[in-house]
Amino acid sequence: MKPQTFSALLIAALVTSAFAIVSYASNNRVVRPKVSGAPLVAGLAANAPRIARVEISQGDKSVALALSGSGWVLASHGDYPARADAVRGLLVKMGEADLVEPKTNVKERFGLLELEDPAGKEAKSRLVRLLDAKKAVITEVVVGKKRVDAFGANRAGTYVRRPGDDQTWLASADLEPSVNAKDWVATAILDVQPAKIAAVSIEMPGEPALKLVRDAAGGPTPKFNIAGLPADKKLKEGASPDTLVRAAATLDLDDLRKAESSAKADAGTVSIEGEKGLKVTIALRKAGEDTWATIAATGTDGESKTHADEINKKTAGFEFKLPAGKAAAILKKQADLVE
Repeated sequence: MKPQTFSALLIAALVTSAFAIVSYASNNRVVRPKVSGAPLVAGLAANAPRIARVEISQGDKSVALALSGSGWVLASHGDYPARADAVRGLLVKMGEADLVEPKTNVKERFGLLELEDPAGKEAKSRLVRLLDAKKAVITEVVVGKKRVDAFGANRAGTYVRRPGDDQTWLASADLEPSVNAKDWVATAILDVQPAKIAAVSIEMPGEPALKLVRDAAGGPTPKFNIAGLPADKKLKEGASPDTLVRAAATLDLDDLRKAESSAKADAGTVSIEGEKGLKVTIALRKAGEDTWATIAATGTDGESKTHADEINKKTAGFEFKLPAGKAAAILKKQADLVE
């Protein structure tokens, strides 16, 4: 997205928001408490064409978002594609925010509003910096605790201050700048419909491979069985191959980073075989208590190749931390399912 386009969107969003509020209040005869004051960031709409980077830091955590080509990327995480709507949402809220009510100017009390030094190890405050293409600072704000219903029902405010200024304020905006990568990207990285899956195989070090195959009976809701299971064996109570297949076929990220070429799948490998030639390989490895996944897909015909390309567009060159519950749900061996 070009800066000029972003500027137009930002200004349009500001105007639309203002019109909506005025229109609603007029039509419904709502009297709202006055929440106006000096702007939190004066001239943000005018400076919108200059904004090329957003940096958010909190203690030893940080994210950086940057304009690159036609859109926003998570520059701090290997230029992974970011959600432009999330970036615009933050900037529009900052542009709408007014400094409504002065609060404490005593540094020792900043922590009560979560406005302490954002660089502190245990800081709850966050420093938001808007920069131009040369990384020159356009503005920066320390964002603190949210105050729910600060201006009436469903109208939250946020405590803020400017770096180097001891005066703190209650601002008329719900600001929640996150230092978590997952809050800036599309978290769904894999979604294969169970009805299009023929088999799922799970290989774990030191364990026999576990293969789940779709029942030949078919039906609107596919059922899966353990391949090669002896007739005298039965599933444990509550164990479900179907649940395992669904867990493997739908993955959301908890964090992301550039993939390491030397990384090995020491936790296991999950392979999903589709009906029409689609194959998805999920290589899993442990890093402390976390499980990270790299995902690659191939397809042999038009439909499966298109699906594989869509998956690879999201996943190629990156690895993704899975939620703890998800990793446990898909890393199963036959002994976990069979009595």
